[in-house]
Amino acid sequence: MASDKTRCRPISVEITVISAHGLKNPTLNALFSRRLKPFATLTAAPSTSPVQVHATSVDPRGGSSPTWNEKFRLSVDPAFFADVRSSVHLAVRARPLGGGEALLGWCQIPAGDILSPAAPAGPVGFLSYRLRDRDGTRGHGTVNVAVRVAVEEGWAGSVATRASRADAWPTVIGWPVASACG
Repeated sequence: MASDKTRCRPISVEITVISAHGLKNPTLNALFSRRLKPFATLTAAPSTSPVQVHATSVDPRGGSSPTWNEKFRLSVDPAFFADVRSSVHLAVRARPLGGGEALLGWCQIPAGDILSPAAPAGPVGFLSYRLRDRDGTRGHGTVNVAVRVAVEEGWAGSVATRASRADAWPTVIGWPVASACG
């Protein structure tokens, strides 16, 4: 019989933040429009303690269409895929010339998009999401990501069973748009 420690092993979700397109510069001054230096942050919600925050490097030349191609591994509990509220929050931010950070847009990547019932672990899925403004309304731009679940041996079946429930994934903000990645 498996001990409690082996039953609660985390699952790794690999997310590659590929690029963004059509970002709107929050600065109205045309003099600074070329200086948009975007980066992206990722957090899993609900998450286990402590909260994991991952950030890409700043793309100093990307402007309104940055490219990052940076991979992150988020450890999640197997219950992450059973909770309909589970998602990965992705925010695209910029470092304005004056300092600080400006939010360019955000999206939610639902657990159901990360874990396809047809392919519980292994294959990479390419997804694109429309970014939202701070208040949740339709924002400017899209972000392209690649997702993959790396499940330790023996855990793929239990995760796939939870994901295959027909009522498990309601429609939420962050529904994918047509993929520009292929």
